[in-house]
Parts: sequence; C-alpha cells; structure tokens
Amino acid sequence: MPLNLTPLIELALNQNATDIHLQTGYNAVLRVNGKLLLVEDSEPFQLTEGTQDLKDLLNEKQHAYFKEHGNVDFAFTHDADVRLRANLFRRQDGLTLSLRIIRNKILNFDQLNLPPVFKDIAENYKQGFFLIVGPTGQGKTTSLASVVKHINDQRSEHIVTIEDPIEYIIHNNKSVIEQREIGTHASSFANSLRACMRQDPDIIIIGEMRDQETMQAAITLAETGHLVFSTMHTNNSVQTIDRIIDAFPEQKQKQIRIQLASTLSGVISQRLVPGIDGNLVFAFEQMLMTDAVRNIIRSEKVEQIYNALQADEEGGSVRLEQCLAKLIYDKKITKETALAYASNRDLIEVFEDYNK
Repeated sequence: MPLNLTPLIELALNQNATDIHLQTGYNAVLRVNGKLLLVEDSEPFQLTEGTQDLKDLLNEKQHAYFKEHGNVDFAFTHDADVRLRANLFRRQDGLTLSLRIIRNKILNFDQLNLPPVFKDIAENYKQGFFLIVGPTGQGKTTSLASVVKHINDQRSEHIVTIEDPIEYIIHNNKSVIEQREIGTHASSFANSLRACMRQDPDIIIIGEMRDQETMQAAITLAETGHLVFSTMHTNNSVQTIDRIIDAFPEQKQKQIRIQLASTLSGVISQRLVPGIDGNLVFAFEQMLMTDAVRNIIRSEKVEQIYNALQADEEGGSVRLEQCLAKLIYDKKITKETALAYASNRDLIEVFEDYNK
C-alpha cells in the first residue's frame, strides 16, 4: 500500500466516506454524506517530489506524466473489496492527493435506488448511445458499473470497457468482459475506440467523453449497430447535447447534429442530494429520445428540449424538478434542498401542485 495509507483508508471505510483529501503539511479530510470532515487526530500528510515515497506511489509512465503535466490519474487496490481512484497534483505550496473510494461490490439497481429506465436499457437495448451525466462525485461511474453488472448477469455479450483509470473490476459471468485502462493498456480513448471496431464488441463502455475524437468515435460505433455507454461532466440533457456539438468545428456541426439525432438513445443526469435522514438521495433527469427531441436536435433548437420533455407524457422523460418535487412529496428531502438543486426553481412549485 503506497505511503502506508492503510489506517486512514480503514478509518474512511468505517466512516462510510466517499473521498479522502490529503494536502502536504495538513491533516486528512474525509467526505462523508457530501460534507467535509477534518481528521483531527491524524498526522499531517507528507509527500514531496523527488522522494522514494513518490516513486513507490506511481509507476514509471505515471511519474513521467506527472513531471510533465503536474497532475496524474491512477488507481490502486486496498483489498479484495476496495479500490481507490487517485489524482495527484501540484498546488501552490505542495502536493495534494485526492482519493475516491470504490467498493468493488457492485450494487444492483434496487440497492442504488436507480429509476426503472436503467433496467430497461440493460435488458432490452441492443444498439444505441446512452449517456450518464452529472457533476463530479454524483455516482455516474457507480451507475454505469451497475448497468454492466446487470448485463453480465442477464445476457451473453462481448463487452469492452475503456477507462481512465479502471475503477470497478468486473469478471466474466454470462458475458465476456475486457477492461482496458488508458496509459496502461491503451494510449488514448480515441485510439482504443478505433481498435474496438476490429474486436467484435457488442457493447462498448467509455469511461468519459472528453474530446472531439472520442465523441466522434462513440457516435460512429453507435451508428454501426453497437450499444455504447459513456459519461460526461455536464449538468443536464440540453448542456450535454450542446457540449457535444460545440466540440466540433462549425463546418462539421450540422453533420454531427444529424448523427447525434439518429444514434442518441437517452441522457440521464443524476444528483446525490442530502436527504432528511442524513443520507444521500438519488435524484435524476431522464431524457429518452422521441421524434420530437430528434427533430429539435436536427433543427438547432436545443433549448426547446425541455418543452418536449414536459409534453412527453408517455415516453418516459422526467425533468429534474419533477423528480425533486416527488422526493419532497415522499418526505425524502426538504423543499429547501430541492430548491438548492433545481435548475428552474419555479418548477418545483408547479410539480408540487401535480403531486397534491
């Protein structure tokens, strides 16, 4: 275990923390139920460049990347049930190591309180392009791992994952699963996705869509009859579509709109919001593609998507405010919490009236 982090990781696990933050010269900080908690009786963290500790923490490629860029992503195993995703970076007065705790036991849809659409996608879709989006730390990777596990338990498919880094380790059950890590097994998302075309996959999992090349490759794979899943750091469906289109030069945007309208199957934006009982509660926005939404994307009027979502009474679309209002009605969150997380605060009142 690098830097003898075992005692701190065990403490974090006992506290049900999701993250550990370590700054050189300061005590550790845990994130528990969305809140930061100082570990007052911990020793100040010590890590400096050029030391054996740093060499033990990173492999040769990771160390070279860190020296050039000032930050690096990697992952390591704590025990059979826990892995940690790490980001090491320079700051003004030292180094910081941020650790995300990943419990290798992948929870099912019911345990995560995921909406029924996840099960429908995992069981019934053979092709298309699904995106799970939301800010950092909202459980996107966990939801995606749950989808892969369900497919693996229910279907016989060839699944290729491309991740940076690998977080949940998933072993073959009914499906054949091949997990590839950027920097270890592949040079980039784009190169890995191009290689996918010759690997006979049925399902491709892209850890995150970060650049134009990756987005183009994902869309092309979906066009050729594959089922593609990925994540993005966007807040909602409209922002997600805008982000993809804006990643391309202006002369290509019309073609991308046409391709995206024909391949995109759905966008699920998720949040983990503070619940009345002190635990985090799953909230979501769900956009499933309809003819109306496809036409809006093609016609460059993405801002009209929310009108289409509200008018979609049978297609399964859900606005975030609609979900938050239902959580108020079910006494899982307070109205103040709903207002804090709503994109359109006025709609909380509107959807509350629907629930009465």
